[in-house]
Amino acid sequence: MNAPPIVDGFSLAAVVPMLLAASTAWFFWRQVVPRQLRGLQVAFETGELRYEVHQVTHSTEDAKALLQSPGMRFGVTTYLFALVGVLILLFEFLMARFELAEGYHAPSLAIALMFIALPALVSSGSSLGAQVIKPIGQDRASLQDSSALRSYSYIILLAFWMGLVAMLYIALGLLDVPDDRRFSIAAFAMFSPSVLAYGRILGSSWRALRQSSKKIAGGEPSPFHNHTPSPRQQAVAQIVNFNLVAMPFVAFNTFLSLAVLLWNPTLLSHSDRVLALPEYRPQTTFMEEGGLLGFGLIELFSFIPVEGIRVPIVSMVLLFLLLNVAIIGFLFVYEVARILFLDVQDVSGAGGIKLADSRLLRAERSQQAKVLNFCFTGFAGQSMLLLALGMITFWDSSFLPQQAQCGTWDSTVCAVLTKDALEELTWMLSSGGQVAFLTIWTKSLRVGSRLDDITFDAAVEGNRARFSEMEDMIYLKKQPLTTLIANDEWVKALGQLDDVLKGHGEELDGLALGRKTGAIMTLYSGFGRWNEAEEQAVSLLALRGGKEAEMARLTLAAASLAQRDLPEAKPRLNLLAEDDIESARLQWVASLFKPKSRPLDKRYKPLLAMDSTTKRNIDLVQRFESNTACSELKSLNTPAGRMFLLGDIARMRLARRSEDALDLLERFIKKNAIESWIHGEVVRCLLHLDQGRVNTAVVMAEELAKEHGRHPHLRALLGHLSRSGLTPHSSSEITDMEWATESGLNVAEVWANKHVVSPPPEFNKKSERQHAWSANAWIANGPDNELTIAAKKGINGWKMLAKIDQSALPACLFLHLTGLVVTIGGMPVDLGFPGGLDLKSIQNKGLLDLSS
Repeated sequence: MNAPPIVDGFSLAAVVPMLLAASTAWFFWRQVVPRQLRGLQVAFETGELRYEVHQVTHSTEDAKALLQSPGMRFGVTTYLFALVGVLILLFEFLMARFELAEGYHAPSLAIALMFIALPALVSSGSSLGAQVIKPIGQDRASLQDSSALRSYSYIILLAFWMGLVAMLYIALGLLDVPDDRRFSIAAFAMFSPSVLAYGRILGSSWRALRQSSKKIAGGEPSPFHNHTPSPRQQAVAQIVNFNLVAMPFVAFNTFLSLAVLLWNPTLLSHSDRVLALPEYRPQTTFMEEGGLLGFGLIELFSFIPVEGIRVPIVSMVLLFLLLNVAIIGFLFVYEVARILFLDVQDVSGAGGIKLADSRLLRAERSQQAKVLNFCFTGFAGQSMLLLALGMITFWDSSFLPQQAQCGTWDSTVCAVLTKDALEELTWMLSSGGQVAFLTIWTKSLRVGSRLDDITFDAAVEGNRARFSEMEDMIYLKKQPLTTLIANDEWVKALGQLDDVLKGHGEELDGLALGRKTGAIMTLYSGFGRWNEAEEQAVSLLALRGGKEAEMARLTLAAASLAQRDLPEAKPRLNLLAEDDIESARLQWVASLFKPKSRPLDKRYKPLLAMDSTTKRNIDLVQRFESNTACSELKSLNTPAGRMFLLGDIARMRLARRSEDALDLLERFIKKNAIESWIHGEVVRCLLHLDQGRVNTAVVMAEELAKEHGRHPHLRALLGHLSRSGLTPHSSSEITDMEWATESGLNVAEVWANKHVVSPPPEFNKKSERQHAWSANAWIANGPDNELTIAAKKGINGWKMLAKIDQSALPACLFLHLTGLVVTIGGMPVDLGFPGGLDLKSIQNKGLLDLSS
């Protein structure tokens, strides 16, 4: 059969394939894709050999909402372009085949080729970037959006790769490689990142998919689907399971075939019986016939005398062998989405691609959109290209116009996209995907053998929802941890943590895990341990599914600000409530850190203008510029007011005004008739130490320890006295709620990671001075105007710290040197005070005068 010719010019008939392709793609997108993406699940580790499985798209409406997310626009466009391009080719062929058109319409073909080639190029760049560029949040959980710089890095990386491919093409020409082969090799190199991504994703997750699909196909619940499957689900699972079983065999066939081809390309030749078949067309290599397996099957099926039976069987087998990669990529791109959402490649295999923290996938729509976007941009584009190539080149390129059939395209497009070049490119892409899969699959066999030892709990979400209604009854309603910490009742708070850590039986593990995570997050936040608080907040969002988790969102935003990570803080701040004072304070702090690039939204100003905490933060900024240690504002007997007061006392100690600070503290306690304030008493002990009244400080500390020995600030004071030989060693804390000085670890090594807003006890190294200046620049305050000198150096103010006589610094300043204070659930938390604030821009942007 001769291929139809290419018809130049534009006619109404040329519009028909485009309209049919567009309408089919629209129907496919609106009806098929959302149904296939219903039931996406994510699994994340909650304990040793234990994973929770949560559903993120319960219905087609959930899937449609996900597809309409801002982060999906580019992926959706890319996928639809490729789909329309392939459909145009299909309808062009059908119209020509049934004599509804004189041939292929040049305008339609041009659009189809462009629609296929561009997504394939995007697919290569997306796959390359996913495998080369370090994912955001790989070191710690992150909700950071892809910045413009990160997007540009993908473009630059793709341009660099294209440059390398161009150099390869030139080098092949210098080696006198035929033009057809030069094109196929260069094109294969161009799209090889997508081929490698295919192998890594499916190879590393094969065992988990196989285990799940096998059980569902048999009508049983799987580790990832805790319900009895419906007949439709069983049918889909049967298809998936068949392909999964066949994949290693097909891949091994490809590997052996390539080995034989490299050894001796002319080793195999068909019998006269095959050559005599009317439908057979001689091929350049046996790779175009499905490798060794395809070659053998053609020989076997040649014994079938009936052409109507033989030809369809051979065609279907060869299509499967040649297009297995494309079939998996196109028909099962949704299975790839399920693989990436489940994120089980670390336990199912080795060598996979990790795009996002699995806890974030559970909690945040933006991360779900990011992963799904990669499925469409990094995977479907290349698969559509291979599908189109398979359609064009199948059975000796019967549908490919050549020479005179090309018309005016003969010296342009047809001169490049020749029969030999496209056929070779087709089997190269297919073989590359199979070899990549086989390599990762083989490597994953040893790792994946542990899968049976792992518990995947897919029922925990329902159990947690069921028991959460009785949560207070089960655990006995107690004071919130935020209230206890705000009131400085750390001993009671730690006691509650002990109870939560004990658990309440296996059936309540899911609920207990949520309570434990929330409790630890709250304590870390109140302690200023922001890195750990962030990790727990991400876990809580995953466990709670983004609901009842405003505390976690506030914690994440505060953690980013405490870490001075404004790009990360931006998307987190956007998720906060707009009419909440706690959210408004964080927005103000973010503007304070970046006054030029992040002006404060006017809608927050009325809330903040009347807020006492914000007034004191503004006062602190103004005093930093004037180097004034103590505020003239009235000290408030509130949790935040007490934190501000203790921070001022630390600044007064730095300015060698400890006696005045002691008078200030005692007047405050007396005036407000405060009977129990352990943190305040710890600071009073420190003030006595400053004035040389060592015995008084020791007696006070030992008396406090009788009832409040687990208080972390008191334990740090006792540790200091113990190391000074003044008191015996105190007992160790059974939880992790302690200062690094009491942990037994190397303080210099762990301080910056544990206490991001607290200057270290000593800063002899450059990195320690830089951390101290970033954590709280007030550490440079002193009697000789050191802070003013350091402030003028901006972000380089840390250099001034080298001139400070550290032996003269007051002891344990880190226990109460606070900076900007905000609240989370009413609990005051410290965000430190970074050096290098642009005070002039802050003033010009009206951040210190919110009434205007």
